[in-house]
Amino acid sequence: MEGDEDVKALEDKPLQIVKMCSVGLASRIHRTILRNILPRLHKSITKEAKSDTQHKKAAASKYAEDEEILSVPIALAMVKLVQNLPKGALENNIQSILLKVCQFLKSRSKDIRHIARDTLIKISVSLGPKYFHCIMKEMKSSLLKGYQLHVLCYTIHAVLKNLSPVLTVGDLDWSISPLIQTFNEELFGNVADEKEVAGIVGKLMEAKTSKSYDSYEIMAKFVSHHCLTQLVKTMKQILESTKSHKVAAKCQEVLKRISFGLLENQGLTEEALLVFIHGLASETLPALQPKQSEQMDEAAPDPRLQPKSTYLLKPEPPRGGVRPKASGKSNLHILINFGLQTLYMLLKRSRLVSTNITHLQMVDPFVGILTQCITSKYVKISTTSFRCLCWVLKLPLPSLKDHTKTLTNKMFIVLKNYAAAGAAKADNFDLVVACFKAITVMVRDVKDHTIDAGQLQVLLSYCEEDIHDYSRQATAFTLLKAILTRKLNSPEIVEIINKVSKLSITADSSHVRLQSRQVVMQYLLDYPVRKKIKRHLDFFVSQLGYEFETGRESALEMMASMFSNFPQGMIDEYAGFFFVPMSARLINDESVKCRKLTALAIKSLLQKVDGNKRDELFSILLAWLHDSKVSHKRLGAQIAGLFVEVESGKFEHHLADILPIIHQQIEPCLHNDLANEEESVEREHDILLFNMLTLLCKVMRECQITRNDQYIELMNPIWESIEQHIVHPHLWVRLVSSQLFGLLFSSWEPNKLLIQNSSRKTIVKQSYLEINVHEKLKKLSADFCEQIHSPLLSQELGDQAIKNLVYLSKVIKLTDQESQELARDTQTQCNGDLEHVPKIDKFKTINLRWLIKRMCREAALEASQNQNVTIKRSCVTKWLAAVAVDLGPNLLPQYLSCMLPPLLRTANDISPSADESLKLLAQEALDLTKSIVGIEIFTEIYAIVHKNVSDKKERKKRSKAMEAVSNPEIAARKKMKKNLGKKEAKKRKVTEYRPSKKLKKKKYQDFVIV
Repeated sequence: MEGDEDVKALEDKPLQIVKMCSVGLASRIHRTILRNILPRLHKSITKEAKSDTQHKKAAASKYAEDEEILSVPIALAMVKLVQNLPKGALENNIQSILLKVCQFLKSRSKDIRHIARDTLIKISVSLGPKYFHCIMKEMKSSLLKGYQLHVLCYTIHAVLKNLSPVLTVGDLDWSISPLIQTFNEELFGNVADEKEVAGIVGKLMEAKTSKSYDSYEIMAKFVSHHCLTQLVKTMKQILESTKSHKVAAKCQEVLKRISFGLLENQGLTEEALLVFIHGLASETLPALQPKQSEQMDEAAPDPRLQPKSTYLLKPEPPRGGVRPKASGKSNLHILINFGLQTLYMLLKRSRLVSTNITHLQMVDPFVGILTQCITSKYVKISTTSFRCLCWVLKLPLPSLKDHTKTLTNKMFIVLKNYAAAGAAKADNFDLVVACFKAITVMVRDVKDHTIDAGQLQVLLSYCEEDIHDYSRQATAFTLLKAILTRKLNSPEIVEIINKVSKLSITADSSHVRLQSRQVVMQYLLDYPVRKKIKRHLDFFVSQLGYEFETGRESALEMMASMFSNFPQGMIDEYAGFFFVPMSARLINDESVKCRKLTALAIKSLLQKVDGNKRDELFSILLAWLHDSKVSHKRLGAQIAGLFVEVESGKFEHHLADILPIIHQQIEPCLHNDLANEEESVEREHDILLFNMLTLLCKVMRECQITRNDQYIELMNPIWESIEQHIVHPHLWVRLVSSQLFGLLFSSWEPNKLLIQNSSRKTIVKQSYLEINVHEKLKKLSADFCEQIHSPLLSQELGDQAIKNLVYLSKVIKLTDQESQELARDTQTQCNGDLEHVPKIDKFKTINLRWLIKRMCREAALEASQNQNVTIKRSCVTKWLAAVAVDLGPNLLPQYLSCMLPPLLRTANDISPSADESLKLLAQEALDLTKSIVGIEIFTEIYAIVHKNVSDKKERKKRSKAMEAVSNPEIAARKKMKKNLGKKEAKKRKVTEYRPSKKLKKKKYQDFVIV
């Protein structure tokens, strides 16, 4: 039964059938592979090649034979095969396979070495880290001399690099010794000398670079803590024995790469690394200390004895000079720097945290070591020690209390020796910067210790000197902030703050100006300068007239920072002191950026002061608005706009004072009489008008006055004035007038406007739009069409005019429907008597068809007169699309014949100068109208329009031909005019592309048409 179930299962899954052979057959296959297949494969890769018997100078070609290149990858197939055989097959055959692959690495052919190296890498990845020791052993036994040693180091690095993803900590422990021996031979042995020979490097690709540094990093990344000392021991031995600077530099680079690897080692804990670093430092540091005999100074001469004769000559020095004493321990400082650098990276990468008690206990012994190292005669050790102290001083360590005073004294000794003028160069510069950073941490974070007055005076003198040195400004500002944070007081601080205040204005770098402002602000907030603060405030206010823009920007940013950080009482006290000078800069400053910053600073001030103080400032504003000078009125209008932005809806209680002033200043009669005035005077009045209208625009956005009956009497004359400014010569005035009408239209829905108008005819108070609606529609439509027609049209003005015209088209559509219904009702009441039906004067009313034709004419004019400009056509296209959506499928067919010609002309334009974005916009509008009315109606109207356009072209062509017969003189004049235009266009092109070519100037009579 069980057999039947197995058979059924196999029948259900035919693709997963696995045929198992018998034990005897399997044994036979195994013997065949071991006795026949493997020997043949082995023979194919071990057979003697032609190049093996040739001398390197007698080789026929530098390229490898095809059979040698093809035979190398067979080794990978053999490894894959024996891996799948029973236990013992791999161990018995792997050594011979690896040996032959390593023999291929001895080839002088670059291609064969490359193939052999790739094969060996794939074999090592397939076998895993377990067999790396075996691979390493075979390579060292095969590659023994000459160029082979370069190939050995290069190949070991390639294998290690590709094994890195699968290596774990401890996998390389068995191979540490041979690896170190091999890499040291490349770095410090004969192999290193050969890398400097140009002939060897040029012929051997593997000799061009040294991979031992990278290999050391990989070893350190996967070494266990048992072999950690072995990794560094050889470097220590080399440093103790060598007197060569070049060898010491190589050892330093190796230790640096080992440090990087140890930090990436996942198997080494922070505790293990700290133990290793402490042992390395405590063992090596005593060897660097001078002996007792060396520390003893010469005894002072006994004053009771007769002094030695100063006229005795010293013995003649030997030839070549006196040789300096050589010390075998002169390079051990590199080991200490290696340990301290590793400690610094542990601290910097936040692997040692202050919340871990174990970490604190193990870092605590380093305080004494760092204290001892900061005064080392080796600059790099001192620099690294200071970098470590910048992190160690932030930790709550018990030893700091005992060593803080000693550390502080030694820091000032270092500053005395190395921070003098001209001394901080090269490595000394890094030392001085690190020392300043450590002192900054000491002053700011070590609360149990405070520097004395003398030390503070020294630090302030250094800060005063360094704030003008671009290379040390960052540390100087940081130290100065630390001193101010601890609120340390000294007479020199006031003088330094004054210099920093000047630097915040005069510095070229924005970063320096920012740091200076922060220092001054911290001083003003943290120190008791209430009585002297007026002097500081007066300084920054006086800098609003600084000659350079960057200085004025910095002064404004400083005042904005004061408004944000100063207490309320101080802001109220000095509000008027800031308000008037900043307001003056709002119109007097030539820089647009400074004017914007001034407006932001004034807004910040107005937001911070209380309501009573703000009302006092507003009274100053009203005085400016009532002044006779145009500049003062402009200033008042701009400041009033800032008041509106700050107070928002609360500004409504000022409207009774502001609206009459706005009405008075925007009356057209005041601006129409300036034609005979100077251009500067006319410009001043135009800007004043723009500022007033902008103020009104802000008021309308923030205060609900558009439909408020309380302000109807004030607003109606204002709207009448704005209506006349729609076609003002100045572009800005046109734009803001159009925006104001946009706000007015947004407060009225089209259908409610007509309903409200019919229901309020008997009411005395009517808003601007409710008075003579039909006449206003005609007048406003014509004015906004004039804005579209004007050559002053900009993209922003065009978009706003189109929005207004969309609203007007909606209202006109409703009035058309209302007129049609009224006509039908009247005709019904007259019982069909057409003589008694009242006629509507078409010249006094407006309809949608007229507006559509007017807009289409604007698009046609632009297309015929200035095809390179597309702003009008794009505006008309957008307007037509919006009107089509509003009309809907019922009303759109009536107007479609008027709307299609400009869209078709734009979409079908095939001229080279046609704008692709405009064509796409027109096509989208056509698709929109087609989706609204349907394909059938659209196609029918489209055919009619297309036929009308074709007929019009044909009639024009026919009349032109008839004119040549009936009026030949007129036709000749037109032809001559056309030819002259072509000639002028050709001249313009020649002048544009070939300016060096001068054309003969034609006389005036040559252009006269008789």
